[in-house]
Amino acid sequence: MLESSLHKAIKKVGEDIVQLKMNTAIATLMSLINEIDAAGGVTKDEFRIFLLLLNPFAPHITEELWEMTGFDGQIAHAAWPVYDEAKCHDAEVEIAVQVCGKVRGRVVIAADLDGASAIAAAKQAAGIPEQLAGKTIVKEIYVPGKLVNIVAK
Repeated sequence: MLESSLHKAIKKVGEDIVQLKMNTAIATLMSLINEIDAAGGVTKDEFRIFLLLLNPFAPHITEELWEMTGFDGQIAHAAWPVYDEAKCHDAEVEIAVQVCGKVRGRVVIAADLDGASAIAAAKQAAGIPEQLAGKTIVKEIYVPGKLVNIVAK
């Protein structure tokens, strides 16, 4: 779980620094720290990567933490971590299910699921069959990885 988040963070923070988008890079690090907290902790190598990502924004404290943790050399001379593109993609995504434009539920589907299958899964989500009972479906819209909207009268 944390491995994918780390690779996504390495990619996003690296790209944001190059594009001078410091606020979004820091927001990514904040999201990562929330996931670390939810996971209950990190390994020494995961902490090393986090320090490397945080270093451009908080160089003094990361240098102290680097030394206290027992990593070799200075953090300023350490190589930027490399991410694996394959680990940056989620196998499953949670999408919103809307009925007539209002969110009525959520469903977890495979990230590469086609539109017809995603709509079928959305129709089976908790509470959705009741919302559609006695109504005629006018239109079904699928936005890949985001939502399914079912328009019914």
